Formats: sequence, structure tokens, C-alpha cells
Amino acid sequence: MKPLSLFTAATVALCATGVAAQDSYATVFGGYSDLRDPTFSGVITPPGGQQSITSDFGSGFSFGIALGTEIASLSTPSIGVRGELELSYSDSNVDGLGFSGNGPDAENNVAGDITSTRLFANVLADVRTNGAFTPYFGAGIGVARTDLGLSYGAAPGAVNVDDSSTNFSAQLIAGTSYALRDGVSLFGDVRLIRDFDVTSDRTSPAGFTGVVSDDIDTTNVNFGVRFNF
Repeated sequence: MKPLSLFTAATVALCATGVAAQDSYATVFGGYSDLRDPTFSGVITPPGGQQSITSDFGSGFSFGIALGTEIASLSTPSIGVRGELELSYSDSNVDGLGFSGNGPDAENNVAGDITSTRLFANVLADVRTNGAFTPYFGAGIGVARTDLGLSYGAAPGAVNVDDSSTNFSAQLIAGTSYALRDGVSLFGDVRLIRDFDVTSDRTSPAGFTGVVSDDIDTTNVNFGVRFNF
């Protein structure tokens, strides 16, 4: 099932729980995405043996939406606990690649990007301050659909790392919100995300093929608006 379909189904389930309307909310956010230069490794044949592809990525962007509600049974006067469903997207362009089988020099004619669509179930804790600012922290687990479209070398002999991978993903969240007016808050947060064991085919017109993989770490800095209803 695609992440968007999963989000739709989960949203229907959330609405069916019958939570109090004033405890529910929706958010829209976007910001800066920093992909942490993964090293994809695997067996490349011929000649065989473990090879690696180092990477250098420039700054990217992210955006997303979420629906959530306060979990009254877990909340206290000082800590408010809420659960939410988040659907987000990030995109980072590659600046450099290096294949270990070609020696220490960087590859020429590098192009492409990595995009990720993620569906998370998050649990967050608000630190009640009795003021306009509310710090919060939390974590989430879910799935990521990662699309790799990387290439290097000159045509017609360009090498491609090109595939899609659906994998387990997790994130840590820390931020703060500001109550702009009743029912509307601005917020900013940092999200440390890891997509586990992302794999891709590596193909070459010269016949050098293989499957490479690595965990992908991303730091997203987001700003957004929360609407309570």
C-alpha cells in the first residue's frame, strides 16, 4: 500500500475514535533537509568483492502534514502527551560521488537526487509552561519510500544507482510552539531521521552490476502552523 493510502486509512481510524474535538489538531510544515552523505556498499560483479560508493549531498527541502490528538489518559498537569500521524516528503540533490573501484578520485558528470516519502506514527510530549511558548519532544516510527536516481560518468557509459526502496524508518523530534491566538500555533522543530537499509541497483553499460545499500540519516529543520479543532 502506498504511503498516501496508508495515511488516509490511518486518518479515518483516528477520526473514528471519537476524541473530543478541541483536543485534535492538524499541522502543515516545511523547511530545510540535510542528508548525511551515505556510503552505499555491496558486491559489484565482475570482478566481485565488496565495493563502495561515497556521496556528498547539498542542502535540500522537506514538507509535510500531520493529524493528531492529545492522549488525556497519559497527560498530566505539567506534561501533555499527544499522538499524531505524519506524512512528509524530502528531496536532496547530489553534489559528488566516488566509486572505490575507480581509485581515490571523485567521479565526473555526477547528477541526480534522493527523495523520500515517509509515513510516521509519532508520540510527543508538551512541557506545559502556562505561557505562549511550549517546548516539546518526541519520537516516531514508520515506513519510508526512498527513490534513488544517481548517475556518474560520461554517456553512453554512465553508471546508474537507480531504484526505489521501502524500509523501516524512525525519528527523534525536539521543538517549541508559540500560541499565536486561540486554536492557532506556530512551531519550529528539528527531526533526526534514519531510514534503515536502503538498497538500490547499480548498473553499468560495461556490465558491472550489483546491489548497494546503507542506512540514510537526515536532519530536517521545520517550521509550521498547527490548527486545533
